[in-house]
Amino acid sequence: MINGEMFSKRVLLLNASHNDERLLRALKRLGCYVITTGNRPGLPGHREADEYAYGDYTDKEAMLALAEEKHVDAVCPCCNDFGVMTAAYVSEKMGFSGQDNYNTATILHNKAKFKEFAAELGDISTPPAVSFSDPEEASRWAKLSRHEFPLIVKPADLSAGNGICRADSAGELCERIKTAFESSRVKRVVIEPFIEGTQHGLCTYLINQRVAAVCSNNEHSFINPYRVEADTFPAACTEAVCSDLVGQIERIARALNLSDGIFHLQYILNGGNAYILECMRRVLGNLYGIPAEGLCGGFDWDYWEARAKCGFGVKDFPEKVVQNGFWAYRALIAEEDGVFDGIRVPPDIRRYVYSEKKLHDPGYVIKNHKSDPVGFLFTRFDTYEEMMWVMIQRQSEIKVLIKQREEALR
Repeated sequence: MINGEMFSKRVLLLNASHNDERLLRALKRLGCYVITTGNRPGLPGHREADEYAYGDYTDKEAMLALAEEKHVDAVCPCCNDFGVMTAAYVSEKMGFSGQDNYNTATILHNKAKFKEFAAELGDISTPPAVSFSDPEEASRWAKLSRHEFPLIVKPADLSAGNGICRADSAGELCERIKTAFESSRVKRVVIEPFIEGTQHGLCTYLINQRVAAVCSNNEHSFINPYRVEADTFPAACTEAVCSDLVGQIERIARALNLSDGIFHLQYILNGGNAYILECMRRVLGNLYGIPAEGLCGGFDWDYWEARAKCGFGVKDFPEKVVQNGFWAYRALIAEEDGVFDGIRVPPDIRRYVYSEKKLHDPGYVIKNHKSDPVGFLFTRFDTYEEMMWVMIQRQSEIKVLIKQREEALR
């Protein structure tokens, strides 16, 4: 029972990773019968669901068949761009409310299509880019055109920094293009100028294509330069930058007739100018919603996203969501592959930790350390300066411990 309302919908949630658990719990609070899917039966959220159905949530036709078989009333996207597109496709085919249409979802979750849309719309502050679907055409362009380096090469369809590479010479550019094509599922790459600056996020909640809530953060990378490993809240940006980005978000929302729910931007700040890198319409990874809820006075981003995307509407939405305090998280990522042997956090840093999430126990074998966190720490501080000193200046003192290589190989 939520504010006098009880929903009895059958909802298909398109995954059950640690990043989706808050969505799952929100759906349960709303009185839903939750069916999870995905091709990893061991994920923790499947145990909390009412039912689990094996499947590949990136396969939109398979998910449409599953939704029809299970007689669901709504599809909830997960913390993954492919999941957003699948949810939009299935919802459109089955006539469910709450989602963007499928074409819109592909525009916003494909870097090449977003660049094309932004150029057509105009007045969107994103770096100019070229994209290629033919590796040979991309290679010819890399060899024959005159380029101003450095450049950044990205798969058009992946998130979390996967497949992204920087190129500082023509020779590197050809190699980086090859890597990006190998990583991309849709076999399309985007190439754009590498912009120096600080990286930030702006998470907003749209209602009737207007921004009703804002959460801002700084993004930090230590081990993997293209994967966010820590966020500090709020962002160190001027009100003018935030206001300008909110205006651009609302312009995009009107142009694409966006549904209610989360709209998130990642951007680079350079000399007071904000350059949009990409956008997404989903809850964010690294359990972003936990510190975001603290910053925004208890506003539960996952709960309101579940409501919007499953067609429950936004009745009783908070009148005003205000950012307050200083919050952060740290993804616990090892510096090398090996056998996980524990976490070391100095006692004077530990006192700032108000919550933590363990993903793996000691003994877990880490095979791809740059993209395989073993857990998360959530912290809060009294001042911005204190937060940045602990989370950034002293970040190397927080360690994921790995057994010696010879031990790991036994």
